[in-house]
Amino acid sequence: MESPPGLSYNQQLMWTLGHPDGDRAITAARILGSVRARDASPALREAVIANRDPFLAAEALRSLIAIDGVQRWRAWLEQLAAQTAPFMLSAVARRALEASPQLERDLR
Repeated sequence: MESPPGLSYNQQLMWTLGHPDGDRAITAARILGSVRARDASPALREAVIANRDPFLAAEALRSLIAIDGVQRWRAWLEQLAAQTAPFMLSAVARRALEASPQLERDLR
């Protein structure tokens, strides 16, 4: 399965978030977070909300936090941490909220 021609590197990674091979999608989410691709935030958020794969959703959430920081997503993270979201998402949200002072310093 190949991505459509003419996509930038980040666009290819965003396209790969929907790849049927979960490992590829997770790797794409991880890379988007590591390069802090701001334009990927909507695609990553959709990967979390769609929740087709709990491993992808958790990695996409980690990447969103790496890109935008905890403050932008604080209300949503608190919701994920408090409700009966899938365990992996709740755990990522709780860890991010607990570590938010350190994360915010790191993003500066």
